[in-house]
Amino acid sequence: MSHTASRVIQACAKHGNEADRKALLAEAAPRVVDIAKSSYGHFLLCKLVSAATKAQFPEILKMFRGHIAQLLRHPCGAAVIDDLYNEATRKQQAAMAAELYGREYVLFSGEAKRLPELMKELPAAKQKAVLRNMAQHAIPIMEKALVDPPLVHRILAEYIAASPGTSVSEAVQLLSGPPLVRLVHTKEGAQVACAVIAYGTAKDRKKAIKGLAGQADSILKMAQDEFGHVVLLCILDTVDDTALLKKQIIPELQSNLCELSKSKSGRRIILQLLHPNHQKYVPLHLQQMAHPPPKPASGFKILEDQEQVGETLGGSKKDNELRRQEILGEGASSFAGLLCKACKLNAADMLRDPQACDVIVEVAQAGSSGVLSTHHFSAVHEVREAIAQAATPAPVIAPKAGEEEHVLMNYFSSRAVRRLIMSASYHASEDGASTEFPMLLWEAALKGKCQQWLGTHAEKVLAALATCNNSTISNAMEVELQPILGKSVQQWAADFVQLGSEKSKLPIKKRIKKCSVSQF
Repeated sequence: MSHTASRVIQACAKHGNEADRKALLAEAAPRVVDIAKSSYGHFLLCKLVSAATKAQFPEILKMFRGHIAQLLRHPCGAAVIDDLYNEATRKQQAAMAAELYGREYVLFSGEAKRLPELMKELPAAKQKAVLRNMAQHAIPIMEKALVDPPLVHRILAEYIAASPGTSVSEAVQLLSGPPLVRLVHTKEGAQVACAVIAYGTAKDRKKAIKGLAGQADSILKMAQDEFGHVVLLCILDTVDDTALLKKQIIPELQSNLCELSKSKSGRRIILQLLHPNHQKYVPLHLQQMAHPPPKPASGFKILEDQEQVGETLGGSKKDNELRRQEILGEGASSFAGLLCKACKLNAADMLRDPQACDVIVEVAQAGSSGVLSTHHFSAVHEVREAIAQAATPAPVIAPKAGEEEHVLMNYFSSRAVRRLIMSASYHASEDGASTEFPMLLWEAALKGKCQQWLGTHAEKVLAALATCNNSTISNAMEVELQPILGKSVQQWAADFVQLGSEKSKLPIKKRIKKCSVSQF
């Protein structure tokens, strides 16, 4: 089919009525495979798929039945199958994927199942036959780097999860490099990319990282992608060659740390380095995706309850804490040094941001196990000072349009400051955080000014200071607030905490009615 003819028929499909499109489908049906492989003809099929009604779509899907695997191995055919898969229901998508399991799943109709469910019902011999069929189709797809369609991502994820180590090693070698960057934007594709990193050799990982970093801004875009950032988590937790990471991955991440901190996905990369595998920051299902289960280097293993024996694929030899220290680095130009600088210069803005507030809190706490204290003690101290200074302006009860809320009155920042005070009280560390931050905040922002913060969000900060185990602060607060409160500050703080605990157990509507603005 020529380019002009294709455009004419596409216009007919676009502007014609349902009867016209039905006639076009009838004409295309006998030669659907040839048209799908045509450089210009496949655009017509894509147009018919996108313009099809709900009633017509099953008929179109039936035209391609038995040809899914064949077309996925062709560049033009893969584009048609991609559009078809995106328009299909979940049940129809499962049937399309099942065509790569074996010929019988094309010939015999029935409810298609995902590969893990299917494998549990099949004997070992049949399991091997299914994997042989999948390999017969998947290997040519990987060799031609036709890995863009989400259907391919699904097939590869299932194939790698179920295949023995030798087959997985072959798949890892084929996918390491530029094709990997086209996988990371879907859930199944990110699973495949994580498996390539986790099960690959040092050489495979180097090729994969260079492939991911080969395009401008690709790492920064991945870091802010819903699934792409999980691949970066896997790389930072798995790759032993930290010199390679500092050359290919880290520079792009540290080029805009403030923007990364405010990204829901991007901040997880920073938080993973500061506080690894914390479920508050990286949910468990993402941790499992970033750390695929060990896979034996040889043998045939499909079911999870089978024992693993011998060597496993991939793995890491370097100690996790050592890798973390090396990635964070030393000096002002290192990742950790630039992160501390970004937190210092943007303290107030980051505290108010619902995503970045967790980042600046972890930096001010020097990370888990005091990871930043070794080489960045003074920089962490400057971040704490910047947070205290951000709280110094006088409160503005009703800010004008365009004005920022005060740090102690903003919903997110007030809770971030409270977390730092409580952390300093109950999680004392060797860098002096047990007493430093509460005293910095008291001296800079609250000493002699406590009464002006009553009735605002800052009450929770005052309550935390009153119970921070610092007698100097507690005694000074007692002198300032006891005449106004009519009871001891310690009792007021305890009542405040108790009221907040009772409030959290109420239904939302009753909670709003019961509580004043100061408790929100």
